[in-house]
Amino acid sequence: MGNTNTISLMNGKPREGNQGGTSTTETVFTTDGTTAVVLPLPSASQLSAAGAPCGRFRVRAAGRVVTGGTINFAVALYFGTSTTVASNTKISDSGNVSLASLTTNWFIEADLVWDGDSNRINGRAWNQVHTTAEALATIDNAITSADPDGDATLGFVVSWTFGTGNASNKVYLDKFQIDEI
Repeated sequence: MGNTNTISLMNGKPREGNQGGTSTTETVFTTDGTTAVVLPLPSASQLSAAGAPCGRFRVRAAGRVVTGGTINFAVALYFGTSTTVASNTKISDSGNVSLASLTTNWFIEADLVWDGDSNRINGRAWNQVHTTAEALATIDNAITSADPDGDATLGFVVSWTFGTGNASNKVYLDKFQIDEI
């Protein structure tokens, strides 16, 4: 459940992610294996209070991960709505974090700003997997065309990757929301 400043929530319940076997392909969270779990970009009026020309917001994603051996794991936040990772624009990623037969948690936060003159999104992000944190830094790629009132299909997705396939590997997306800041 979001707080009083929450202006957008994910569009469905994410299914458990488990690549099993030997797959090490970066995968976007889905509800059913084919439909991406999308965090919709709110309308311009929701992003910018009282008709201001720009607004700040925070994207938050959090979940759990289980590894069945000493396995690298990574999560990433993208601007886009596709299950095809390359069709989205990377905002931030954790990089590979080694997890040794562990059940733990992860999160990503991005503080972003959008303005209606340029329709750009810029900002900074950081993330943590288990006890490994990425320092707060400028987002990996600025979004150069984000008109929330002109395209109702804009949003964010989260991906995950296991460095080695193992039937015991599991990952969960438990929270995915946008808060006004």
